[in-house]
Amino acid sequence: METIRLLQQAIDYVEQNLHSAIGVEDIAGAAMTSKYHFQRMFHALTGFTVTEYVRNRRLTLAAEELAGTDGKVIDIALKYGYETPESFAKAFQRVHGVTPNMAKKKNVKLKSFPRISFQIQIKGETEMDYRIVEEKGCHVIGKEVIVRQDAYTEIPAFVEMIWNDGTHDRINECAGRPAGSLLFGYYYDFNEDGTKRYLMGTELPDGQQVPEELVSLTVPDQTYAVFDSRDTYSDDTEMGMEILNVWRRIYSEWFPSAGFEQVEGPCMEKYYWTDDSHEESICEVWIPVVKKMIWT
Repeated sequence: METIRLLQQAIDYVEQNLHSAIGVEDIAGAAMTSKYHFQRMFHALTGFTVTEYVRNRRLTLAAEELAGTDGKVIDIALKYGYETPESFAKAFQRVHGVTPNMAKKKNVKLKSFPRISFQIQIKGETEMDYRIVEEKGCHVIGKEVIVRQDAYTEIPAFVEMIWNDGTHDRINECAGRPAGSLLFGYYYDFNEDGTKRYLMGTELPDGQQVPEELVSLTVPDQTYAVFDSRDTYSDDTEMGMEILNVWRRIYSEWFPSAGFEQVEGPCMEKYYWTDDSHEESICEVWIPVVKKMIWT
């Protein structure tokens, strides 16, 4: 599969340049894709950001040299891109739990982060329903949180908090919607360190003001790949697990075989009640995309 081959090509590039100054753009270029799309794909498939992976590989090789050679700490620090022994020691101890000088001693435990290898996994037992949609931009009002580690732990806690403290109803009130109306989730400001912002909100009607305790987000005109998660859910835990599975399949199955790549812009989770009883709901995942460039 071409995408897998290109991802492996990017890993080869990283391994060949661990002693050089390389950026995410360089690595994405080796995969013949945009920096933005590569970062999203890499993190979704591996659980690491690109910069985390490069740092862990460098510190793995540095530990091997410290333990297996007579090399000086300062020389090894410079070899793997650290300008001072102090910055190297801080990063080294964060990963390995010991200082570089301790690593030179015998019988000291060190961590090894192996080179990643991407492989084709034949699936296909369950189809993925999707559609390509041209969507007009809008202004959104809501409450946001910075997601630092695990989105599917931090976000449910955030959603429960704004539901219980009345913020959810306040957002609906400002948008002229009935209390209890479901809000949409917006992911944006993806950073190289893996953090992102998540806003729970809804479209703001023209002329409405944004209260000080809420924030606004501008969503541009965009093309989206929309993935249906059309099963109904009776509780948040059941829905959360299914939506997590949809996100995983998008990056592990759909993007590698599709003629699209992700572009910058908010991703959305759109929630809808299935009936007036408000007991069951469904969700759609919206990801901004563009047709892949043909590389020659």
